[in-house]
Amino acid sequence: MRFSITSQVLYGAAVASALNIPNRRLLSGVNEGLDGLKEDLQKLALPLDVFGQFDTMTLEEAQAGAAADNGTNANNDELSSPASTDEFTAQAACANPRIRVEWRNMRDADKLSFVNAVKCLMERPPSGNFSPSQSKYEDLVAVHQRMTDRIHMSGLFLPWHRYYTWVFSGLLREECGYTAPLPWWDEVRDAGNFAGSGLFTDEYFGDLPPANGGQGTCIENGAFGGTILNIGPGASNTPHCLARAVDERQTANVNQAFVDSCNSRSTYSSMESCSEMGPHAYGHNGIGAVMAAVSGSPGDPVFFLHHGFVDRMWRKWQIMDDSRLRDISGCATPGDNCEPLTRNTVLSSMGLRREVTVGQILDIYEPFLCYLYDY
Repeated sequence: MRFSITSQVLYGAAVASALNIPNRRLLSGVNEGLDGLKEDLQKLALPLDVFGQFDTMTLEEAQAGAAADNGTNANNDELSSPASTDEFTAQAACANPRIRVEWRNMRDADKLSFVNAVKCLMERPPSGNFSPSQSKYEDLVAVHQRMTDRIHMSGLFLPWHRYYTWVFSGLLREECGYTAPLPWWDEVRDAGNFAGSGLFTDEYFGDLPPANGGQGTCIENGAFGGTILNIGPGASNTPHCLARAVDERQTANVNQAFVDSCNSRSTYSSMESCSEMGPHAYGHNGIGAVMAAVSGSPGDPVFFLHHGFVDRMWRKWQIMDDSRLRDISGCATPGDNCEPLTRNTVLSSMGLRREVTVGQILDIYEPFLCYLYDY
């Protein structure tokens, strides 16, 4: 991960000493007495190098990797779990799956319901277990922050983020009464033009502006305009605004050719690394600022629509071959000390919701998760 924790901590100390900003979410132009905080909000914009970026691979590297992967027999992967031996194999498909709906296919009322539910979660009191979190939503961000070193650049990346999105959707429903479909974003349709996707509007997620003088641009409009984040960047927990810094050169890499190259790979571990360092990474980096910060990226709510796209990409790979619905391989930890990833590997949200095993979430159409995508 290319973010400097030292620089984040030092910069955070400077900001904290210069400003007396409440650790709360700002509702610009709505709450009485907050008009004067707009200038202070801009002071909470951080330099882009404090956020860092996700590691990437090029399309050419992805295509070369696919050719190499497909020249080997997936059954020779010594870290692959044996096929179909756990208790979930015999489960029937769920009777009434929830349908995750692409943003453009959602009813306007459901779009508003979604952003309002996320705002509700931002106003719900924190558990108290994730200082300096100021809300249940920031608890969720803090879990991602604290687990970052384990859930990125390892085979755990896809299953943990599938589980994490399930945790998020459960909190929306349980804490805020959300009943509409969970949205996802088909980013391939907007490759090179994320700003024109229809998400980044006054009504929904606010603008998707470029960088401003080497800093992220604080978002002042939309449902999340004026949001102050207390978790991240990195391990610093420096109060900062919800900021973006679009780079459409990076979003252009979230294209069908890249998706197809990753999903042409025959082994889980090869497909996973391509997905993580390919479309996934370019989507984060292309939106920039908060979304480009590896550990604190869920601070921008568009994170969850992006990871719906990534999860659907995995699902598409899985259903190309039924055996892949039980296929998991690689390491559950990054680096040289490999802890084999199996269906018995436990996925945790540090108490926000129940722990599950990888085996429970491999097939989204089984009773535990019980959802599908609209296309």
